[in-house]
Amino acid sequence: VLGAVTAEETAKLLGNKGQVLVMARGTGANINPSVEAELKAFQQTLRKQTGMSVIIDKVQVSPNQMMATGGGVPPEMFLKALETHSNLGAVVLFMGFPQLKDAELEGLKNSGVKIVVACTIRPSDRQLIERQVIHLALVPRSDSPPTEAPAPRTVRERFDQEFVIITPGAATRQP
Repeated sequence: VLGAVTAEETAKLLGNKGQVLVMARGTGANINPSVEAELKAFQQTLRKQTGMSVIIDKVQVSPNQMMATGGGVPPEMFLKALETHSNLGAVVLFMGFPQLKDAELEGLKNSGVKIVVACTIRPSDRQLIERQVIHLALVPRSDSPPTEAPAPRTVRERFDQEFVIITPGAATRQP
């Protein structure tokens, strides 16, 4: 569900054209079925858009690195990926946004590359959404759907029961 809707929203953000780099935590030999399903759904959904292409980058980080970065992409890996793939329309993170310095944030904002985060965000990430460094965040709901809500019939309905979308204009209004 998260992978498919993230792809739909990324395509909308880019006007259905452009190259997308997806960064997700690589788990080596210990395959994480949830992450693999998200990536597969993302690729399948994005491929339906004729003007779009996707590159998957599985970031190999140790548990200690994950703790040190607060679950985010290590900054040096994120910046190297941007440098390596120069014609990107968007970067989609299925892990936390990297902790970048102010100059790096300004450079990213001025690059024109759209940033999409599809995971839990830190409180400081809301400021980055407001500053339009992060353009879209798809995050788990902090509240539960109403108990009388009908069973979801579509991928989007299931997504809406489990996740919310935060955009720059809505970042201060979201729970």
